[in-house]
Amino acid sequence: MKGRRARILAEVVDRYIHTRRPVSSQEIVRVYRHRLSPATIRNELHALEEEGYLYKPHVSAGRVPTVQGFRFFAQWLLAVAELDAKAERLPAEPHPRPGLPPLAELLRRTALLLSAMTGQLGFVIPPKGEALPCRGVVLRAVEPGRALAATFSAFGVLEARLVSVPADLSPEEEREAEAWLAARLRAPAPTPPPEPWQGRAVHTAYRLLQELTADAPALPLFAEGWPQLLSELGAHSPEWALARVRDLLRLMEDERGFAALIAELRAGREGVLAHVGEDLVPELRELTLVTAPYFPGQGVLGVAGPLWLDYARAFSAVRYLASRLQSLLLQCGGAP
Repeated sequence: MKGRRARILAEVVDRYIHTRRPVSSQEIVRVYRHRLSPATIRNELHALEEEGYLYKPHVSAGRVPTVQGFRFFAQWLLAVAELDAKAERLPAEPHPRPGLPPLAELLRRTALLLSAMTGQLGFVIPPKGEALPCRGVVLRAVEPGRALAATFSAFGVLEARLVSVPADLSPEEEREAEAWLAARLRAPAPTPPPEPWQGRAVHTAYRLLQELTADAPALPLFAEGWPQLLSELGAHSPEWALARVRDLLRLMEDERGFAALIAELRAGREGVLAHVGEDLVPELRELTLVTAPYFPGQGVLGVAGPLWLDYARAFSAVRYLASRLQSLLLQCGGAP
């Protein structure tokens, strides 16, 4: 859809987002200073209603956007701002910030900021464990046959666990295994098994490498702002709002499933995307998600809100924080 009709539809949705009331033709003319008459606007609104973009809750009322209307507005606004055409990144900080928090705390704070900036639910899906940058490893015997293996990134400890080692592993072999592990954990390519002639330290380190990478613990999904979302949805009705929040909470409880769902909705596309009233996901049929990637390996952040979400505000916050988080992770040794 283009031209006058598209502009009028965008104005109706924009006005409804700000007032939460049915929008009349007279209101469109007055607020947006149209040269068109209310009768002409009324004809266009009727056509948009026939096409499924608007509906009238009452015979004498103005029009309210449908899911299709909200979806059109979100895509129109993205196109106008050229957010999905420009892969712009905010410039990296000239120097890494001192005292970086642990990665989990950084992602939690990002979710909190998303909620604060939009007044909706902010969420951050962490990258897969194997995608996180490893800066080093420490291997220290704690008793015969047991050692502490800890991997580190710029954000602190990624993982620490007790592992089994030969009971008579010497300090020299321990250092050799630690150096071999550190080099392989930072390597992007898979490590082939060691040759038979390589020493016990290397074979021990290879076994530990398999253990550390096979079942690396995953960071949880971070979501902040449930009260804000409930309050925003309450504009419809408290019972309806509680049911929508309950559905979304149930959907996000399966963290791996939710991450896979977001990946499926994004389908490998870059930039900010709006997922408005997804028909194939019952829990999202009456909600909007705005998402953007910040790191390879399912690193995605976003906001969840009602269909009448303030899209411009959500796009701006999601784009800004995704760029900043990506910039910070790049400084700390992450992948581009």
